[in-house]
Amino acid sequence: MTNIKTLLDAFDDIKNSEGEKQESSFKDIMKFQAGNTYLVRLIPNLAEGRKTRYHYFHHSWTSNSTGQFVTALCPTTYGESCPIDNYVLKIYRNGDEAEKLANKAISRKENWMVNAYIVSDPVNPENNGKIKVVRYGKELAKIIDSAISGEDAEEFGIKVFDVQNGCTLKIKCEAKSAVAGKSKYTTYVSSKFMSPSTLEEITDEKLAEIHAGVIDMTKFNKKKSSAELQRMLDEHFFCTKDVENTETEEAEKTEVKASSKKTKTEEATESVETSETTDVDDDTDAKLKALLADLT
Repeated sequence: MTNIKTLLDAFDDIKNSEGEKQESSFKDIMKFQAGNTYLVRLIPNLAEGRKTRYHYFHHSWTSNSTGQFVTALCPTTYGESCPIDNYVLKIYRNGDEAEKLANKAISRKENWMVNAYIVSDPVNPENNGKIKVVRYGKELAKIIDSAISGEDAEEFGIKVFDVQNGCTLKIKCEAKSAVAGKSKYTTYVSSKFMSPSTLEEITDEKLAEIHAGVIDMTKFNKKKSSAELQRMLDEHFFCTKDVENTETEEAEKTEVKASSKKTKTEEATESVETSETTDVDDDTDAKLKALLADLT
């Protein structure tokens, strides 16, 4: 049975936390198809409250050297400077028109993740009753944030994290086109939380299993160092290949120390620098309190 007092004690921490801001089994991520409606219930992370929701930024573009899609987690996710961001900003401020046009190929997106108990997946019904990670953008973020701490909080609030007796999130996926005849995109603006109800299939023991089975969402995005991100920019945007080997070969040929030569990576870096039974109930209560205390 859901312990409402425990949830209430911890809810302030959840609603004030966006989650911890990293490759692995993408089968754990829920897939959505336009034209379908999915029902899920959000799951709080009782062990590590601040990881209930995972908020992150990422870059992507089509490689100028290989033609393949490349992507990387942006270090601003965890409060560090990003060489890709810095380069894009530098060109935005001081670049010529050709550089600014080329910069448009580099995408920077903001996303969130949250664990969810799948009530109904019309496309893949084998997912029903399982835990999946829901990855979402600004449209669903607005709906979820409003229910947790915004204008809809009085109606929903803590109930959005009550898996057993709370509110189901109805995710409606619609295909729309900004311009007639153009390619369509999926929108989630018609999604909403439903009134509270009890999921009869979730016993107290099942609820404990759900709380214990949350997926580590940081595993989906591998952290890269600043050097690795700059190398990615050099290779897949500037089309500079094997920078380190080129440095060595040129140094040997000209008998000049490697440290005196500047690579594309170094030049770009310099330019930048200048410019989420009773025993079971008691245990769950304790974990909920600890979790929600961690969410601030």
